[in-house]
Amino acid sequence: MAGNKEVVRRIVDEVVNAGNYAVVRELFAPDFAIHKAGMSFPPGPEAFKMAVREWRDAFPDYRVHVVRLIAEGEYVTCLFTAEGTHTGSLRGMPPTGKAFTVTAAEVHRLVDGLVVESWLADDLPRILTDTGLMAPTANNQWS
Repeated sequence: MAGNKEVVRRIVDEVVNAGNYAVVRELFAPDFAIHKAGMSFPPGPEAFKMAVREWRDAFPDYRVHVVRLIAEGEYVTCLFTAEGTHTGSLRGMPPTGKAFTVTAAEVHRLVDGLVVESWLADDLPRILTDTGLMAPTANNQWS
């Protein structure tokens, strides 16, 4: 659905890349739920703002570049690359000044033009390794 894809495009362009949190309530349902492995967020649009703000605070130059948007029914998958430089604190870890670039995907479920659920996935081990916050082991596994 082109409309749902446009909503997800707005999320990337206006919220994630531009940091315009004022439009979040226009794009997300009041009972929005965010799913991210190892993390919990409260229900509602504020959850997405929290997730984006955490990344933008740690990586002020954080940018997402949409590679492809794929829509099927209520679902829109966003394939993207993301990049940033670690110049702010990330969950108490001091900035390293190092940059990362990763490829990832997110899935959003929309109802009546609003996002009701999002599954956020990123390559956190790669991000932490590239920014010097975690080192790969000898067999190229992360610890």
